[in-house]
Amino acid sequence: MKRHFFNLYCLALSDGYLDFKELQALYDIGVEHGITPDQINQLVLTANIDPKVPETTAEKVECLYDLSRMAWADGKIEPEEHEIIKKCVIRYGFLPKNATGIVDYFIESVKENKSKTDILNEING
Repeated sequence: MKRHFFNLYCLALSDGYLDFKELQALYDIGVEHGITPDQINQLVLTANIDPKVPETTAEKVECLYDLSRMAWADGKIEPEEHEIIKKCVIRYGFLPKNATGIVDYFIESVKENKSKTDILNEING
């Protein structure tokens, strides 16, 4: 979980500016995962992160969905944000040739307000 929130934080900072909406999205996502604002503050401040990669499809969907949600929090996707999500897609074990399409799918899903459950249902057919 620490790695996931650190990725979200890095994504928010990737364009060199931490927008209030991005910061709010970080805390909203944290609360959804049962993490208190104080715990999020500590995670961001310590940045002592383990390199664990999500293992299951559901965990990967959850992480990519949250990353896409964070990127879209300010209503625009910066190239740096897209690239960070793409790197996560590859690190999660997806083929590099599919990475851009996967990122685009998650971003569009977030724009359309699809839920994580909707995405899992689409993936699982």
